[in-house]
Amino acid sequence: MKNYIDKTAIIGDGVEIGTNVTIGAYSVIHPNAKIGNNTNISSHCVIHPDTEIGDNNKIYDQVIIGSDPQDLQFNINKKTFVQILNNNIIREHTSIHRSTNEDKPTKIFNNTLVMANCHIGHDCILGNNVIMTNSSLLGGHCMIEDYAVLGGNSLIHQHVRIGKLSMTAGGARVSKDVIPFMLLGRNPAKHYCLNKLGIKRYGIKDDDYEVLSKAFKILRKGEDLAKIEPITEDLQYLISWFSVKSERGHHSFI
Repeated sequence: MKNYIDKTAIIGDGVEIGTNVTIGAYSVIHPNAKIGNNTNISSHCVIHPDTEIGDNNKIYDQVIIGSDPQDLQFNINKKTFVQILNNNIIREHTSIHRSTNEDKPTKIFNNTLVMANCHIGHDCILGNNVIMTNSSLLGGHCMIEDYAVLGGNSLIHQHVRIGKLSMTAGGARVSKDVIPFMLLGRNPAKHYCLNKLGIKRYGIKDDDYEVLSKAFKILRKGEDLAKIEPITEDLQYLISWFSVKSERGHHSFI
């Protein structure tokens, strides 16, 4: 299918555009950006140089992708970039900053929904099927793992990890890591139960769910997860998650 590029859009030198791509009014695609097949970029968007956007993405009005990091020590002459893979939705007024590391882009994987007015700081990595609810903000170097959900207006400190299938409550001030499978909220923020609904929707149930329930109780007591039997795939992932060195530590339990 043919592309539709509005006559007011500005396309820089060396831009690679796939097939069936729409670029709306007054959008600016800077040099050497790449736009994949079936991607829709609405009006007044700015895609900065070297940004890579994959297939089947929908980018709404006034989104800015690939602008300079908000890092006073960053050398703007470095060739860094943002990489967005496939099937993502990025809603209005979102900003996504390019990385500070030339070897590793700020990156969004697949099937992620970034709602309106969100910010994704430099060097962040968002996994698959992540949801960032309206006005969630990520400082630099955050990692958001698969199927995590950030409640509206969540504030995530730099270098924080948000574990797989976890959820933060709306307005949560997250200054430390969020443990996989857990709900985090209240003020100050603490883990207070399993993300029961998210876990069950994902398909974890019966004995596998009971193992995670035991894990929550063990962690709350500050005891060793290795004492739980049987060692399921999800429990093994949870144990390995704690084996990775954390920059911030993790939030405590209620």
